Amino acid sequence: MRHHQKKVVVIGGGTAGVIAAIAAARQGCSVCVIEQNGYLGGVAGFGIPFLAFKDGHGRRVVGGIAEELIEKMKAIDASPGHVGGAYWNGPGSRQQFHLTPYDPEGYKVVILQMAQQAEVSLQLHAFFHGVEKDTSGRVTAVWVTNKDGLVKIDGDVFIDATGDADVVRRAGFPCRAAKEGQRLQNVSGIFVLGGVSAERALDAMKAGDHLEGWDDWHTRIVHGDLVEGQKGINHFAGIMKPWQDARSLAFTAVSWRQNVYSLNISRTTGIDGSRQDDLVRAEISERNNMYEIYQAIKRHVPGFENSFLMTTSPMVGIRESVNIAGLYTMTAQDVLEAREHDDNIARGCYPIDIHDPKGGHTQFMFIRDGGSYGIPFRSLVPAQSVNLLVAGRCLSATHEAHGSTRIMATAMAVGEAAGTAAALAVSESADVPTVDIKALQKHLRQQGAI
Repeated sequence: MRHHQKKVVVIGGGTAGVIAAIAAARQGCSVCVIEQNGYLGGVAGFGIPFLAFKDGHGRRVVGGIAEELIEKMKAIDASPGHVGGAYWNGPGSRQQFHLTPYDPEGYKVVILQMAQQAEVSLQLHAFFHGVEKDTSGRVTAVWVTNKDGLVKIDGDVFIDATGDADVVRRAGFPCRAAKEGQRLQNVSGIFVLGGVSAERALDAMKAGDHLEGWDDWHTRIVHGDLVEGQKGINHFAGIMKPWQDARSLAFTAVSWRQNVYSLNISRTTGIDGSRQDDLVRAEISERNNMYEIYQAIKRHVPGFENSFLMTTSPMVGIRESVNIAGLYTMTAQDVLEAREHDDNIARGCYPIDIHDPKGGHTQFMFIRDGGSYGIPFRSLVPAQSVNLLVAGRCLSATHEAHGSTRIMATAMAVGEAAGTAAALAVSESADVPTVDIKALQKHLRQQGAI
């Protein structure tokens, strides 16, 4: 059995976890990140765009390490940067959000280099196995399994960035999980198509073509402008019901490079991502769905006649599974009313976006006056815990609030806050719930994060 010791241990090197690890390491802590995949970034490696770096007025909401990441991707032509708003109620509406397309392969390289430059210790192809906790509620170590067998990793502060609150649950701290019979937001696979004619596709969208055999085809341009110097960067959508079971209600495509489109349109319902049998069922369902939908698009949608399947996501994307019961639970009112908190450590500006658990249309609820809301530090701290906090979509939020806080840009902002807080707890020899909030906020402001 191998044995390691780090000041900060991050379990989950996904979109939020890798940012948390970088943030803690930049504060001078020894940091280990445990990641089950062979790459860092999780869902961000799928190629779907980042949403809501800016609010409805075009004001920056997410900055810090996340914005640094975008600038580094722009420097290697892996992203055009923030390319404008997606208009849901017409141009000029404040009910909009911005998107940031990027090349997922460029992302994987850049985020790896950032982690290496920060001297984060990487445990790739490693699976969280269990947790050790003393009688005071302090987590003392986590167990990991990899090709060498079991590995024990001691730490001072632990960050659960698993998405499903795996560490929090195994440690016995309270969580808000799906009740028996309760449906969670549906899950999706992401696929990327090459050989697409953006001009033909956009013309068809603008014309509102009714495709043969698809009487329920309606289109709208969400963001159809070609960015100057970046031909092919656009975002369009249509509504269709090619199947009775409504596996694909929304046809959306986002481009980061000419003739290449990322599609997030496949759906499987009735999945709890924290349960093994459900995960297996979701992977089988989405693998079949993605290919079937691709074939239908190729046959019927203008501009996609010569398209070909480039990649599919290595795993399904889970929108909702388990949220911790934190020292504060965010509500729909916190989001929609753009509320502030004394312990704000990040901000969000994405609308509440709930994919119908029964497979119907997605529900959007927008933030007041196109603004943003504060995310309190307390929502990252599991109740009854001493040296544990979370990063990413498992923060403490209701089902409705989670519909906004779950997205990647917000997760990265929360990740930076979690990593910085963990480093402060180490330097102050403090328990996580008693971290000096003013000092934490000062650090985050200096880093351009808030």
